[in-house]
Amino acid sequence: MYPSVARLVRTSSRLAPLALFMATTAGCGAAIYQPSQGAAFELDPATEIDDDDVRKAFEARPQMPDQVQIAYYAFDATRADDFDAALKALPGVRGTYRIPALLLTGQRTFTAPRPWEPAAPISIKKLRLLAARAHCDLLVVFDNGHRVDTSANGLAAFDILLLPALFMPFLDLEVKSAADAFVIDVRNGYLYGHVTAQQAGTDDYVTIYGSEGADLIAAQWPKLLAETSQGIQQVLESERARAPKP
Repeated sequence: MYPSVARLVRTSSRLAPLALFMATTAGCGAAIYQPSQGAAFELDPATEIDDDDVRKAFEARPQMPDQVQIAYYAFDATRADDFDAALKALPGVRGTYRIPALLLTGQRTFTAPRPWEPAAPISIKKLRLLAARAHCDLLVVFDNGHRVDTSANGLAAFDILLLPALFMPFLDLEVKSAADAFVIDVRNGYLYGHVTAQQAGTDDYVTIYGSEGADLIAAQWPKLLAETSQGIQQVLESERARAPKP
């Protein structure tokens, strides 16, 4: 056997376990993005709830005017502009106010992440107070996220060398995106509605460079936003229809 061929065989035998390891680790797993997970968000934290809160919840009644001013908080700052535009386009919305994270959690625009610190709690009561200071009628809390599941397809069997593993489309992706929006009366905390939306899709035969599913996530977002916006509009229209006529 020629020396160069022998070296290639020896190199291949050494790289094969590494390639199999890459195929296994990159081909089986899930990546989850959920902004509110880092914000310690609960609709009503147990530390804030007492019997008086329960009584007030029963006594609360809808009092939505025909034309509303909406304050909103979006956990995902990268989607806030899109959400703002969607709210302003709804019939009967005369204006919006984005509650800044600085007033709510103290987070600044260029704050460096500190993973060792506990997440700042986000309180609906404080959100309502900030919305009231902006003279808003409704509070909308918006959250979104996605999950990317990767699995190896039949082409993973060809990853016997490191180089093919880097360029072989041996991954299949399943991407699920979701959004939640809570519509709350600022004055009394009445929950007008909880809107949920979901999108799902698959992308087969991708390389490790496309394993984040960015294209699918980008394609799902407009549909997710439109579905959420439509749900909020239905909540507003339903409450206006139930309101007593003068």
